[in-house]
This record gives sequence, C-alpha cells and structure tokens, in this order.
Amino acid sequence: MNTKLIYEAVYNGLIVANTRLNLETYNKVEVSNCKIKNEILKNAYLAYKTQRPLCQDTGQVVVFLNIGQNVVLEGEFIYDSINKAVSDCYKDNFFRKSTVKDAVFDRTNTGDNTPAIIHINFIKGDEVSILIGIKGGGSENMTRLKMMNPTSSIDDVYDFVKETVLLAGENACPPMTVGIGAGGTAEVAAKLAKLALFKGKPVDLTIENVLDVKMLTTSTHIASLPVCVNINCHSVREIEIKIKENKIYYDFKDYNPMKIENENDAIKVNSSDIEALKKLKTGDKILLSGKIYTARDMAHKRLYNSILNNEKLPIDIKNSIIFYAGPCPKKEGEIIGPIGPTTSKRMDKFAPLLYENGVIATIGKGQRTFSGGYLYLKATGGVALLYQQAIKSAKIAAYEDLGTEAIYELEVSSMPLTVEIL
Repeated sequence: MNTKLIYEAVYNGLIVANTRLNLETYNKVEVSNCKIKNEILKNAYLAYKTQRPLCQDTGQVVVFLNIGQNVVLEGEFIYDSINKAVSDCYKDNFFRKSTVKDAVFDRTNTGDNTPAIIHINFIKGDEVSILIGIKGGGSENMTRLKMMNPTSSIDDVYDFVKETVLLAGENACPPMTVGIGAGGTAEVAAKLAKLALFKGKPVDLTIENVLDVKMLTTSTHIASLPVCVNINCHSVREIEIKIKENKIYYDFKDYNPMKIENENDAIKVNSSDIEALKKLKTGDKILLSGKIYTARDMAHKRLYNSILNNEKLPIDIKNSIIFYAGPCPKKEGEIIGPIGPTTSKRMDKFAPLLYENGVIATIGKGQRTFSGGYLYLKATGGVALLYQQAIKSAKIAAYEDLGTEAIYELEVSSMPLTVEIL
C-alpha cells in the first residue's frame, strides 16, 4: 500500500471533520434542553453551507492509525505523509494553525499545524484504519489524571469524572462529550481517555451540560488504578477512514442541517455608548455593535508589560472592548475567517491592569478568577461562523508578527453576548 493513499485519506478526512458536525452529536443536541442549542444548530447549518470550520480553533490533529500486519507500506515515510496531509490541508483550506514548536522553550507557531499527534497500532489483517480527531485547546486543557487507590469503587471513579466536568465548566464549551480512560499506566490511561471520546463504550452517567460519557479500560498493576478524563466540546470533530485493496472508505453519515431562525429578544448596545454599557446588569442578553479589538494570550502579555514599563501602547485602550479571539485565516471574499472566543481565565493575570487603564469590557468564554465590578461579556464557544457573520470590517491594528494572535480592530454588528458583572 502506497502512503499516498494515507495522505489522501487524511487530507480529505480533515476537511470533513473540521466542517461537519458529527451526526450523532447533532442529533443529541437537537433533542437536548441545552441553552445554546439554537446557536450550535445554526452554526452547523452555516458550516454545511459554506464548508468553513465549525470552530476557529481547528485544533491539534490527533490520528489513531491501525495498520494490518499483512500490509506492506511503500512510498513516503508514513509520519511524513500524515504531516504533509495536515500541512497541505490546513494551508489550502484556510484553517487556523495552532501548533507551536516547543511547549516550554520555543512557542513559535510552526505555521502549518504540524506535527500531528500520531498513535500507531498494529492489528491483524490487510487493511489500514484511520481515526482522526480534532482537539481544541479549551476542552483539552480541562483534562485531568488521577492515580486512584486500587480499592476505589466505580462510584469513586464517577465522582472524579463529575468533579472534572464541574471544574471544566464553560471553559470546555458545553454541552460536552466526556472520555474516560482507566488502566495501564498514566500515559495509557490518558491515551484511552482520548480514544474513548470517539470509540468508547457508553456509560450510564447523567451529568449536567454533558451530552455523552464514554469509557475504555484495560489491565493495570495490582497497586494501581490510573484514571484520566478527557473532555470534548460540543463540536465533536472526528472521522474514521478505512483503506483496503487500495480503496478509501470514509465512514461518515451525511445529512442536511436545518436552518434555525434568529432570536430577537436582546438589548441593542453600541460600543461607543459608554453610559449604556455601564447600565448593563448580569444576565442581560445584548447585541453589540461598533468598534472592538481582539487580543489573546501573547498580545495581552505585551500590553501588560508595556503598561508596567510606561511605554506607549499600540492601540488606545481607553473605553475599549477587547475580544479574546484569534480567527482562522480568511478566504477570498471573507472579511475575516471564522472567529470565536477563547478561554477568558487565561487572561485573568493581565485583565485587572487593563481594566484599570481604561478597558471598559472584555469578551470571552468561561468563568473568571477575579472580581471588582468589571463588565464581562460572555460569548458562546465553538460557534465561530455565527460570530464571523457579525463582523463587518477587520484590520490588523498591532503585533502582526503574532499571526492569529495579532490585535485586530473589528467593526461588529449585532454580536450576541450575555452580560456578567465580575
């Protein structure tokens, strides 16, 4: 089997996984009482119509590759073939590149979303199966591993799962899918938890804001019970592919998402109307229009340090609104690529100083870790096409070298948000 077939399968699979909400998840959302059900379904419809990513965080690519023992591979080295497929697909389709070179010593973006995370396993037979999962940072960061006592009960395990979901909260873009891995050693439990998200056995465990719980287990040491919980956001992005006798078979059930009408019960507010912004109360639903800025982790670090060093800032933050977001690259004809909120609490060590120096409000997802009467506008995570629609103009305002983390100046119209006074 030539690895060109694996390249083709991964390339095409990544397009489907990033732009089509898993049918099983779509159906579960449709019958759920989830408070953001309409946003998820509308976003799925827009992704279907435009073939653009469901979420701006087109994630790290995780590949589980099962190779039949009787298969003889030829051509390009298999790791290179998979990574080339990821690189080409993410560039060709204007997906966001979110992988950095080194976790600690060199956090420069690799520019093509490689290397992928690749797990290779050998099986009996003469076929190759490929499971691709796309994992965004917000939900992945909520992963927890616990080395439990070997005499712990299944209820103890489930209590750990519930605790993990509670701690994740809105940071993981609920309603979530939860994967549980148990057994082996620590790294085995973590791998099982990731695989369980896509191929696990259903667990009869009801948790608020959770669509599905799945589990995989294996053998372990008599003194050990490693348990890992891996969480997926509501945009479950995965596809399974088989290659046999030089033919590629994509295991994806196609469907037509339904169009959902907009709701019109929100307060209309302009970013320049400071008095109106100051009158907002926790729980208010608003439609925001006007000028705002984007800024994520690295931009915040630079702004923060400039303030501490009494340096002139590259933008005027007085009475400004900052959106914690990094868009996908834009395609021809787009004002900006798909865009949505990142996890707000990562900015919490910087935010109070920015508020004190004039920022009137911030936009992001999830809970905050500080207070002080500041205006926080909560956005729905994982519905990047809805927010893309709200943006009427966009230009880079500062830190262009940061790529997707550069500061953009945006003009927005009727951007749906929910108010929280911190």
